[in-house]
Amino acid sequence: METGNSKETGCAKCGACMTVCPVFRAEGRESLTARGRLHLLAACSGPPTAALAEVFTRCLLCGACEQICPRRLPITRLTAEARSRLPPLLAPGSLSKAAACAALARPVLLDSLVRMGVRLKRLPFLPENSGLRLKLALAEECLMPDLPPPPESGPQRGDGFAYFVGCFARHLQPSIAAATLRLLGRCGLSAQIPAQQCCCGLAAWSSGKTELARELARRNITAFAGSGPVITSCASCSSHLLELPELFAEHDPWREKARSFTGRIQEFTAFFKERLPPDNADGLRVFWHDPCHLRFRQEGMVSPRRLLRKMGFSLAEPEDGPRCCGQGGLFHLACPDTAEKILQRCISQTCAARPGCVTTTCSGCLMQLQQGFFVQGNKIRVAHLAVLLEEGGGGVNC
Repeated sequence: METGNSKETGCAKCGACMTVCPVFRAEGRESLTARGRLHLLAACSGPPTAALAEVFTRCLLCGACEQICPRRLPITRLTAEARSRLPPLLAPGSLSKAAACAALARPVLLDSLVRMGVRLKRLPFLPENSGLRLKLALAEECLMPDLPPPPESGPQRGDGFAYFVGCFARHLQPSIAAATLRLLGRCGLSAQIPAQQCCCGLAAWSSGKTELARELARRNITAFAGSGPVITSCASCSSHLLELPELFAEHDPWREKARSFTGRIQEFTAFFKERLPPDNADGLRVFWHDPCHLRFRQEGMVSPRRLLRKMGFSLAEPEDGPRCCGQGGLFHLACPDTAEKILQRCISQTCAARPGCVTTTCSGCLMQLQQGFFVQGNKIRVAHLAVLLEEGGGGVNC
């Protein structure tokens, strides 16, 4: 089971990771901290057991431990590599995660599943409080407009702006994509939407399916051939796209192609903070949920807040700092009990701030929070930031 070298797994055993780990806060097991996992990586040999697989599965890969680690160890990468060495079906939730990865890797299949889900929502005999109804509530009745057909000679090219839509905005809630395009129009810009784009690959990578993640990376790099900026409306997508070069070996020609591609990625809040003209939202009190994949990056805590204030919103800030929502890519499928504990703490913190609306730019966080508030019967609206900004102060209905 050992992975990485001794320098990479050379944990100082200071325990700093325990203070920031959402899973440890929820479960109280030291084996589920970065310190515990790094110890197991260094100490265990031989084939992995079910108990070991469970330990490496119960990690959100949120990156909080890396930020506080005094040795800056690559903990998330080591955890993902360890998962890639697990035999199929050994880890908890393997079947669910495999099915999700298969759907995300096939846009046509995913679109068909969503269309089926929209039809199921209309069935009168489906109980309002059923688990299926709660899942289907995430899918909007409207569907994303048809993407332009693939050009006859290869992928779409150009030096203008391009939009990486992401699975959630493309299939489940196309209002996010529509709002993003209208915001670009407000800035005097337009964007191409390459038809051949696919899932960013974060779900595959975090599940240990490294080769599938590489294949999705190659498809997206090819689809976005050109030199113009690529804007994303999902914080997790943009975070993973920036890491694509790490999927390829140093001398693999795709590594340099990935570097060129990632140099064009524009994160949503940083992009619009500079370009959107100021608006007046009449001081609407908004709780900004910090996605883990954004807040640990440079300016990740600053750009969203500056953008919201620029557009006239009042921020409802948590007293004890940002909290993970527990979604973690496919973590909520593999470890629903732990994910629910983390989610409830996040919702309690959010409600304590008494916001009029809750907003974020991570598709996973948005899905987790929307469902969590819906299950509780809480009337606080949870909306993607693109939708909130596009509505503006006069059109916001919270």
